[in-house]
Order: sequence, then C-alpha cells, then structure tokens
Amino acid sequence: MATESHLVQSILLTFGARPDLRIWRANTGAMRDGNGRVIRFGIPGQADISGILAPSGQRIEIECKSKTGRLTQEQVAWRDMILRHGGLYILARSLDDVAAALPVLP
Repeated sequence: MATESHLVQSILLTFGARPDLRIWRANTGAMRDGNGRVIRFGIPGQADISGILAPSGQRIEIECKSKTGRLTQEQVAWRDMILRHGGLYILARSLDDVAAALPVLP
C-alpha cells in the first residue's frame, strides 16, 4: 500500500508536467529555530498540494489520503472554503482520482 507522501510525490511528478497546471507541495507544521523558539508554517487544514489552472487561474487544492484516511475538521473547513470561492478541491487516494477531476487537455 502506497503512503500518502508517496502519493504526493507521484502527483507532483505526473501532473506537474502539464502545461496548463502549476502545482507545488504545501507544508504545514512547526519547528524550533536555533534559539528554541517555535516557528509555525502553513495554515492548519490546507491541502497537501496547491496550484493554479491556466488559463482561468482557478485555484486547485489536492489532499492526499490513504484508502482509509479521513479528513480532519480543519481539512473539511479548508475544502469548503476553497469550493465556496470557486476553487477545485480534489481528495486524492490515487492518481486516477486526480486525472478524473482535472479538465482534459485540449
């Protein structure tokens, strides 16, 4: 069974070459700097992959989950916000999920 991180990498490699799509990894988390201060980055709930679709400029968010993985409350709120604002949100458990949700290249 492929891990979520493997799926993220596969999506970036497979779909990142499309001329109408720009996608990138969107990390969230926290770490300590050299002085021990906690530095937080990202937005809780944001998807694993963000991007834009040309020529419309539509925002794309792709959340990668295993076959049994479930969205957290923060991820549901992020999904709902993206959809409310006209973005495309994809819950990806496989490359086929992404391919099915993206518009077909002309």
